[in-house]
Amino acid sequence: MTWDRRTSVVELFRAVDALDRPRVEALCADLVEDLRVDERPYPLDQAHRVLGELRRKRYFEPLRRVADALIQAGRSDPTIRRHYAQALLDQGVLTAAVAVLERLLEDVASSPYEATEARGLLGRAYKQMYVTTAPTAPGRRRRFLELAVEHYRGVYDQAGLAWHGINLVALLVRAREDGVDLPGDPLLIARNVLAAATGLGHAAGVWDHGTALEACVALGRHEEAVERLHAYLGAGADAFEIAGTLRQLRDVWRLDASREPGLSLLPVLAGALLARRPAGDVAVGAAELSDEVLDRLDHLQKLLGDEGFQSLAWFRTALERCRAVALVEDPVDGGVGTGFLVDGKALHPSCPDVVLVTNAHVVSADHPGALHPDRALVTFRALEGGPGHRIRRVLWSSPVDRLDVTVAELDGVPAQATRCPPARRRPVLRPDEPTSAYVIGHPRGREQVMLSVQDNRLLDADDTRLHYRTPTEEGSSGSPVFNRQWDLIAVHHAGGTRMARLNGRPGLYPANEGVWFDRVRQELAAALDAGRP
Repeated sequence: MTWDRRTSVVELFRAVDALDRPRVEALCADLVEDLRVDERPYPLDQAHRVLGELRRKRYFEPLRRVADALIQAGRSDPTIRRHYAQALLDQGVLTAAVAVLERLLEDVASSPYEATEARGLLGRAYKQMYVTTAPTAPGRRRRFLELAVEHYRGVYDQAGLAWHGINLVALLVRAREDGVDLPGDPLLIARNVLAAATGLGHAAGVWDHGTALEACVALGRHEEAVERLHAYLGAGADAFEIAGTLRQLRDVWRLDASREPGLSLLPVLAGALLARRPAGDVAVGAAELSDEVLDRLDHLQKLLGDEGFQSLAWFRTALERCRAVALVEDPVDGGVGTGFLVDGKALHPSCPDVVLVTNAHVVSADHPGALHPDRALVTFRALEGGPGHRIRRVLWSSPVDRLDVTVAELDGVPAQATRCPPARRRPVLRPDEPTSAYVIGHPRGREQVMLSVQDNRLLDADDTRLHYRTPTEEGSSGSPVFNRQWDLIAVHHAGGTRMARLNGRPGLYPANEGVWFDRVRQELAAALDAGRP
């Protein structure tokens, strides 16, 4: 496959819109190779369009690689460098992003638009540094906060852009909460931002409505914030924009779903996010689908209509599954993986009533690097309180190079814990009717159970394994994989950007991999019938 400068770009745009990540990755790899071997200057207008489309759908890794290759090929105009910095930011490479943006800011002093964009991105970089720096480093944290405020204030004062203004408001409010004295009246700025965002009338776009929503949060106008949320969703906010707003409300405004205004806003945003199928890597916390939140969501759905919602029964089923999922921890080192409960008798008559399923590379007495069963602590974080549980005995374990599954009996389970019901049959993969996979687990050992619901298409399968695009992270090992009806279909165990294709197909592609649960059940039953652990 090679890049054709006339036709391949059209294929790329189609793949981006179709949310076909493997195709996007492959086409971008072709473009990067073309830039390395072809000395002809690449058309700037086409380069800008390619980068813009990748950014629009948050394909940040391909965006970074293509922008980097364009810069190496001599196409280092401000727009390309800005896109490069954007990709670094969204991949968490903050120091490199700041270096690129500071140099860019020096070079575009005569270009108001690019200067404004660069300063806004610098504000965002320092905001991320501030939010992610622990309170145990107060001096460094304050410095990041001051730099973020400085950049957002500068661009807001100069250009008057409401989006930068609301970021300034959020940070000034955080400064007061954290006992940092910074000049500026956040409520006055919030009123001005709200007036600017709402004064656009029918010309207001998605981000204008999102800005108005945050301004209402700042001003304590909670009922109006719900109305603004309705306008935000109605304006066509996609999952990427919704995810950004959700992160801003969680991380900067520190809202939570247990009290207002988070009770009115976060579940609606989480519901809208769950209802969409984009390409991305956003997870939704189980706490935002609690019974109280879902009751509130029922009321809000009557107010807001059906825009962006699944049925409440679908959400409640997702919550039920969360109550079967546990964090597998080392008592000293913390979370190492995920496990989940199933009905033991459904696996084999000799099994206890309830068993825990996880990966052998997470818990095993035999696999190097796995947590020994004697050390494992199993905690059900979707449930209120309660101590962790220990593994009483391992019933069966399949080696990592086989099925990579461990089935164990615990010393007890919480009364509120549920079981993951196995699907009666495997989903059928049809090219004309994409099939979804949903993962619930503890990515990166997070304490909160997370639902991975984006870019969730099943890609391929053989008799033992299935590949899917559902985003996962370290710590997701051992997570249950569900179909759209929230029936258990597989155990997640691996993933990467260069996974070998199944069924003898040549080549590598980005995918995650699970083991069919019916195959697990078959091999466990055969082993127990033969008296093998």
